[in-house]
Amino acid sequence: ASGLAVVCLLALGLCAGFVAPSGRAAGPPSAAAGRVAEVQRPSGVGATPEASETAWSSVARFFGGALLGIALLGSAASPARADLEDTLIPVDGKGKTATLTKEQLVRAKRLFNNACAICHVGGGNRTNQNVGLGMEELQGGLPTRATVEGIVNFLNAPVTYDGLKDVSETHPSIKSADLFPKMRSMKQQDLVDISMYILYQNFTIPEKWGGGKQYY
Repeated sequence: ASGLAVVCLLALGLCAGFVAPSGRAAGPPSAAAGRVAEVQRPSGVGATPEASETAWSSVARFFGGALLGIALLGSAASPARADLEDTLIPVDGKGKTATLTKEQLVRAKRLFNNACAICHVGGGNRTNQNVGLGMEELQGGLPTRATVEGIVNFLNAPVTYDGLKDVSETHPSIKSADLFPKMRSMKQQDLVDISMYILYQNFTIPEKWGGGKQYY
């Protein structure tokens, strides 16, 4: 459908170059009209200024229409990019959602890179390549980590993937901030921002996020 729209837009622009001037016939003159013109034009006399102007106008309209068609083609062929505020991020399992502003995204990315990227660059997992930060892995955890609330809970007090064992001594968290200095200055809002960044990446670059270093 998008390809058809592009073709139509290009054709529209090109057609604009062939529209006849207002008040004049768009088609070629008839043979009878041509003979009359030959009789009326004295021998050796070139084209009239009016005819020359008409020819240049036609050329100008043609190139103008062609440029318009190219401009329309370029704008139609450009991928539509959703606004940042259009990406709905699940906050909890009850359907509540939130969005990020550009400023929040920049801050969240900085927090993630500073505190998490050493093990989770590109959404991967350096210590366990079977469980990254891709949406499928987040959804499979117990309890689920596919919401802001789920990731925040994990960063406060991490447990194993099946939810049965505490792993705060080996995974940075608020609970084990005495073992992980970077977590000592973390506020709950920081955890929320990091969580939203992880989920935002899943929604905007799902084909890359979770692939780790092979994409980064």
